Amino acid sequence: MTRYRFVDQVVSLELGASPRIEVAKTFAAQDDFFTGPTGPGRVPDSLLLELAAMTGGHLVFRYLGGSRLPLLLKVPKWEIEGQARPGERLIAQARLRGVSGVGDGADVAEAAVEVHGPEGPVAGGRIVYVCVAVPGLETLAGEVTV
Repeated sequence: MTRYRFVDQVVSLELGASPRIEVAKTFAAQDDFFTGPTGPGRVPDSLLLELAAMTGGHLVFRYLGGSRLPLLLKVPKWEIEGQARPGERLIAQARLRGVSGVGDGADVAEAAVEVHGPEGPVAGGRIVYVCVAVPGLETLAGEVTV
């Protein structure tokens, strides 16, 4: 049984003039991800995308002060550059490219995201989120720690 937690540690978070985040994640070899078609020796590409999406989403959530929930809208660019293996510490980095209001308290945000393994780049691209207000979200934002 897997934990379905895609961020083990927030390594750094900067919300100033150039908002960025760096997180660490290690997929354990016993996670049920590795019983699928890619087998036990490789982290599936879909999990690399999920790690990137969660990393960018965490940055957007914190940048917006925990007031709106970022939901994945689209992935206009995504490239797999290498492989990651279970047990390797992966580093995902996201940089906020911009946020635009679209009305009714919603925003659209875009992040550039990269995933690196011990041997170098593994994947990267751009991810777009629609950010919406959710009742009680401010309470959750107070529980998120860096």
